[in-house]
Amino acid sequence: MPTYSGFPDPGNNTTTALNTATYIGGSLTSTSNTFQDSLSSLDRNDYYKFTLSSSSIVTLSLDGLAANSNANLILTDSNGSTITAPGLSGNASENIRFTLNNQPPNTYYARIYLVTGTVSTTYNLTLSAEAIQDSGISDNTTALANTNRDISGFVNGGSYSGTDFVASSGFVTDTSDYYKFTLNNNGTIGINLNPSSGNADIQLLNSSGQSLQPAATSTQTGTNQDSINRSLAAGNYYIQVYAAADSTNYNLQVNFTADAPDQGGNTVATATNISLPATVSDLVSTSDTQDYYKFTLASTALVDIGFTSLSADANLTLQNQSGNAIVPTTNQSGTTLDAIRRSLNPGTYNILVTRAAGTTTANYTLSAVAQTIDPDQAGNNQGVAQNLGTLNGSISRSEFVGSIDTNDYYKFNLNTASSFNLSLSGLSDNADVQLIRSNGQQIPITNQTGSTNETISNLSLSAGTYYIRIYPSGSAETFYNLDITVEPQAQQLEINLGLGSSDPDNLTTWNNALYFTANDGTTGIQLWRSDGTTNTRITNASGFNPDELIVFNNKLYFTATNSTFGTELWEYNAASVTRISDINLNAGSSNPSNLTVVGNKLFFAAVDSSNIRKLWVYNSTSVSLVDINPSFSSSQSPTFTAFNSKLFFTAKNNSELWSTDGTVGGTQVISVGGTTQSYPANLRVVDSTLYFTASNGTSGFEVWKYQSGTTASLLKDITPGNNGFAPTYLTAVGNTLYFVTDSDNDFNLELWKSDGTSGGTVNIRTNGQAPNVGLGSFNLTAIANSLYFVGNDATTGLELWKTDGTDANTVLVKDIWTGSNANNQPNNSIPTSLVNFNGTLAFAASDGSNREVWLSDGTTANTRKVSNINATGNANPGRLTVVGTQLFFTANNGTNGTELYVL
Repeated sequence: MPTYSGFPDPGNNTTTALNTATYIGGSLTSTSNTFQDSLSSLDRNDYYKFTLSSSSIVTLSLDGLAANSNANLILTDSNGSTITAPGLSGNASENIRFTLNNQPPNTYYARIYLVTGTVSTTYNLTLSAEAIQDSGISDNTTALANTNRDISGFVNGGSYSGTDFVASSGFVTDTSDYYKFTLNNNGTIGINLNPSSGNADIQLLNSSGQSLQPAATSTQTGTNQDSINRSLAAGNYYIQVYAAADSTNYNLQVNFTADAPDQGGNTVATATNISLPATVSDLVSTSDTQDYYKFTLASTALVDIGFTSLSADANLTLQNQSGNAIVPTTNQSGTTLDAIRRSLNPGTYNILVTRAAGTTTANYTLSAVAQTIDPDQAGNNQGVAQNLGTLNGSISRSEFVGSIDTNDYYKFNLNTASSFNLSLSGLSDNADVQLIRSNGQQIPITNQTGSTNETISNLSLSAGTYYIRIYPSGSAETFYNLDITVEPQAQQLEINLGLGSSDPDNLTTWNNALYFTANDGTTGIQLWRSDGTTNTRITNASGFNPDELIVFNNKLYFTATNSTFGTELWEYNAASVTRISDINLNAGSSNPSNLTVVGNKLFFAAVDSSNIRKLWVYNSTSVSLVDINPSFSSSQSPTFTAFNSKLFFTAKNNSELWSTDGTVGGTQVISVGGTTQSYPANLRVVDSTLYFTASNGTSGFEVWKYQSGTTASLLKDITPGNNGFAPTYLTAVGNTLYFVTDSDNDFNLELWKSDGTSGGTVNIRTNGQAPNVGLGSFNLTAIANSLYFVGNDATTGLELWKTDGTDANTVLVKDIWTGSNANNQPNNSIPTSLVNFNGTLAFAASDGSNREVWLSDGTTANTRKVSNINATGNANPGRLTVVGTQLFFTANNGTNGTELYVL
């Protein structure tokens, strides 16, 4: 902006006025030019002369006045007559904005004069002129617009842009410009008005020239852009551009977007048919206020209807076929996505999309999907509850609750006191759970909010009948997965009443019952039977002391003592007890041991009248001697194992391996590396191979294998040299042999596996890694294709591990007793008595609170304590024995001594 000063004093009349053209080079332009001067008591008027090259909007401004001064600005014509003057008091800035034409003489003056009472002041006078860009089109009414201003060409995918002028005062006035356009289709009009130097506004009018309802106007101040975006139906319309007490040139831009073909019908009768799942994109506007869609369900379903995108506020209604609302209209505000979730019976339904109050146009994408609801299996009251039967273990159901199925009832029975666990999962909405006794008493209720899982954990329930009620919270609609686990709680089967211990032993399964030995404190150790509820004493002979129970040919055999025949072999046939042998005649005791069934024969070791322990066999009819030489050591217990319809055993002070079919001719010694002192042990059958540990005198103790004939072979020389430590814990998992040994004499025991070949005999995980440290692995137990064992780890201590034979899947199942002791060593849970409980591992372990029975499916989450026999001490469960679906074991509750328990 050029500024001028130091020029000759402007004259004090039009004749002597300062000609601005001398400085700015001609007529006023849109460039502002400032002249700086002063007034005083001797120079009270300054005149500035200017000319225009065209009719223009002239802008004059006076500012920079001294404090406590007063000077005014006047616009005059060529005769010096006043055209306009602000006449403000004091030193306030004064501005003149006026339209002037350039008709001869085309000369104007800006006069600045000092108001009486003011001695002097400085000032800045700024002048500019914007050429008026009037189109000259006669368009001041809608009627003239019909003839002169039809801009409808833009509606066919183009746009309109034009420049014109409006002014409400001055020598050049044009208060309104009207534009006409015609729409052949519904759509959205976009209008932008950009004033150049002053204020102008716009409004959209209907075909009658009246304001639309609701009104479509824009009245931004100053030179701010005015805009209108409005959804319109096909028809005639007008745009009015009008001066708002100002004068300005402007640029008008108009564009139009035609609506896509309407997807939704406008009435129930004309509703658009859709097949679920469906996605539809459309809009509702002032010209298309509602869209109807209809769908038909062939079966009961959960229907989800909702917007997936929304440009402005719109609402949803779900109706029946007649157009009556099933649920209230949604009313989410703004662009929050409305949604309806409802379970519906077979039939035809309508979806209504409407624009919200205050919304002109709302573009939307609508999604509707249906998920079939299977026929209801769970009744709606206790009388028709789905009967789950007698529960023991886990059971699952998947169902639905909602507006068409408000209750699901399940009935179940418990034969014994049990720990009850329930999980309601897979929820997409809020459902709750009640547990009710058969007398109507409510036990717990779980009512988490939203879709949070509902759970009942470790609830103790007595034997009886119960009902589970699943129901929606409020208007919830949801599928669910119901998972129930019932674990019988340990029940004491006390034999020695009071403080004494009955010390149950020899726990043996026969005919779906448990047989065992125990002392009731009165009759001494006797033979007993239990069905898990009742204990029955079978024998009552003084000093009977039964031991070594085994089932053979569907009878129970054991050793026992009486005063006449000493300790001999006895039989129980479920009705009576009978002595089978008198090997050491009369009162002498043969002390049968190592009772082993091989096919239809029962082998055992016993001492005859010569006081030599020999091999005997019983064929269900008679007892006979298998006369081999040499016989068994009197101080060591031999090892007996059935394999290939023969008995394999150790003899000659346990230094040789033998086999027999029960006859002298069918008895032979098995060669182990040609030595007569191989000291075989740990006999284990895996598939068609008998494995055992032995030493050939040069390789030390290693694993050997035998399949047939009279010779065994070395599986693999694992430990260098003539080592004295034999592999242990030989265990079969399917057709794989697992065992523990020290391969490098570093006193760290390692877990190995073998497929029966030297190359397939390998260490599991690398030496130095858990569980191959210190004590290594022990208590090896097979369940399906997994090996469970107690593993040693420097961080977690002696805990439960499992493997499938691969390094990656040799893992800690759970650190049951977490943390460290006072010596900063990890606590050890030391699982014991591991047993396959119908596919689940049962064992005893310590968790730092007590030592109880645990169950595990091989996962951390499902490795859990299932008994609480001694809450403040160690129950020390032992002798875990499976009988059908029951788990028997011995334990001590701290009050009644060691007794029999059942889960």
